[in-house]
Amino acid sequence: MKSITISIVTCTFNSEKYLKNALKSIESQTYQSIEHIINDAYSTDSTLEIIQEYIERNKNRYRIKFIQSEPRGVGNALNVATKETTGEIIHYLHSDDYYLNQDSLEKVAEIFKNRPDLVWLTGNFLIELAGRKVVIPQTYLLRLNPETALSFMNFISHENTFMKRDFVQRYGGFNEGKNEVVEYSLWLNMLKDYRPLIINDEYTVFIIHKGSTSTGSFPKFFKAVMRAFHTQRKEKVFPFIGYYADKSFYIRTKSILKKAAKYTTI
Repeated sequence: MKSITISIVTCTFNSEKYLKNALKSIESQTYQSIEHIINDAYSTDSTLEIIQEYIERNKNRYRIKFIQSEPRGVGNALNVATKETTGEIIHYLHSDDYYLNQDSLEKVAEIFKNRPDLVWLTGNFLIELAGRKVVIPQTYLLRLNPETALSFMNFISHENTFMKRDFVQRYGGFNEGKNEVVEYSLWLNMLKDYRPLIINDEYTVFIIHKGSTSTGSFPKFFKAVMRAFHTQRKEKVFPFIGYYADKSFYIRTKSILKKAAKYTTI
């Protein structure tokens, strides 16, 4: 059977502190049917030097494509890089994250190979805080009812989520607005048609540090929560109810409000 190619996407911007660790975790993978797309937002530190050394070391092992795009937010960087991918499966490895084990990608490839109809899978949230790894098994909530769980909050760990590449763009890609969680809309839209395979396992480590976009401090975490609520409203999702745009009560209410607006303008 033909090997499944996994496209790894990494976006960088002045990422010298953690990037070497992320790249090392890719180099050490036992599964080598991969390609790596790196999108840099014109870094000014030693990030570019680290990337060039990495490319030189691995240019004969697997495909690596380096591009640069203007710094227009994480969502935009991910969307730009996604267009450059060619693999069947895609994974987004941020420059300050890393693969947990050398067989992380091998385990994922085996799952997709055995289940050709599978669109996406997700595992537990694994964080590293002050050098200590902690597993947050949010998949227990997702297994009970993923639609209800996601209607409350973005419980899917994007670090431990793998998808068929074609479906990322088919379902809208990543949010580029400053007031939204970059991947939340993608999960909500894909979930309307395809439930993910929910696995009690971890593949990637998310490092919590001061520079983290959403978890570096309490104010950043609070802003991340507010962005999630904003995305819920945009996607017409409400806790417990879930996606409500096709619900009869919403259609009736919308019709009544529309008629009321019409009369008030007469």
